Amino acid sequence: MKPSNPYRAALAAALPLVLCAFSASAQVVQEYEYAPDRIYQVRTGLGITTQIELSPNEKILDYSTGFTGGWELTRRENVFYLKPKNVDVDTNMMIRTATHSYILELKVVATDWQRLEQAKQAGVQYKVVFSYPKDTSFNNVEDAAAAKNGPLLNAKILKDRRYYYDYDYATRTKKSWLIPSRVYDDGKFTYINMDLTRFPTGNFPAVFAR
Repeated sequence: MKPSNPYRAALAAALPLVLCAFSASAQVVQEYEYAPDRIYQVRTGLGITTQIELSPNEKILDYSTGFTGGWELTRRENVFYLKPKNVDVDTNMMIRTATHSYILELKVVATDWQRLEQAKQAGVQYKVVFSYPKDTSFNNVEDAAAAKNGPLLNAKILKDRRYYYDYDYATRTKKSWLIPSRVYDDGKFTYINMDLTRFPTGNFPAVFAR
């Protein structure tokens, strides 16, 4: 029987500790794949800010937490920053966008830590980021219709629209630059074209309807 190698034994003893530390730190940045009605865990710590990042394509409509007074919550476009104000403030958070809803559970898992490594080992997440299935759409029904039909208000002449040019208009002024060069409508909007070559300034005159 061969004598045991003290270095190999020490390495074997240290290996579980290394794997444990790696596993804890690997969760500091947590990625969730979005699924409807799924509840996502957000683990926080006192004195530590946690970032929640949605897709930049999300149009955020509103958001709320169940225990508003227990959390510092800031939003910057599609990114949220939150930090617990006290120990017993576990609650939920709802985020509603134009196409999706997010249900989050906010938990305080580290309170009396002295080193950041202790907070990490307790499971604190520095960042929670969402990924999405390939077939995910961020366009609601109105956006999809607008993308298909084009914008409602468009000064360009579009081939698939009907326009009406049978307008009669008169003027009392002799200033030619105030006289429209063309007036027409597309059934929803009335367009007044001015001759820019005769405009003294870049300001469009006020138009009043009656």
